[in-house]
Amino acid sequence: MRVFLILCLIFVSCKDKKYLRIEEEKESGSMISLRDFSRISYTKAGDLEWKLLGKESYIFPKENRTVVYGFQFYQYDGGKYKSFLTGERGEINHTEKSVVLNGNVRLKTEEGRQLHSESLKYNLEDKTLSTDDNVVIYSEGTTIRGKGLRADRGLNKYTVLRPTAITVGGSNPLKDK
Repeated sequence: MRVFLILCLIFVSCKDKKYLRIEEEKESGSMISLRDFSRISYTKAGDLEWKLLGKESYIFPKENRTVVYGFQFYQYDGGKYKSFLTGERGEINHTEKSVVLNGNVRLKTEEGRQLHSESLKYNLEDKTLSTDDNVVIYSEGTTIRGKGLRADRGLNKYTVLRPTAITVGGSNPLKDK
């Protein structure tokens, strides 16, 4: 009798949840499609490690990849905020342990460093960023524009492969005086 009552309570409480099916899917062939997607990871010690949010998510289990539209990724270290990464479309390759972002990609670190690009690859194993597209980096009053980037995830160490402009404190440090 108790089991029956518990099952009744579970089914009654489940009716409150509303699930929306995505009618016009942006990605064909996915086995699972979700709207207002979120996933949170904690360390073994119980500290918040990262949080992934998306407007739409398409999961391809056979290909071991996930596509997220409205990609928002928050990283934490010891439960404290470290960085925020966004893009219009993110594709997570679980086999290669990488994320490829496209469309209005933005990265902002806790120290205030910012990266803007149209695409970015994030290697989850060695925690590095790379792109061959145009980039703009804002860091401590300095703006660097160029094409191509190799960096660590916090933009503490980075190399702009082909810099085109550097501005310090609103002026051009390369200008003849």
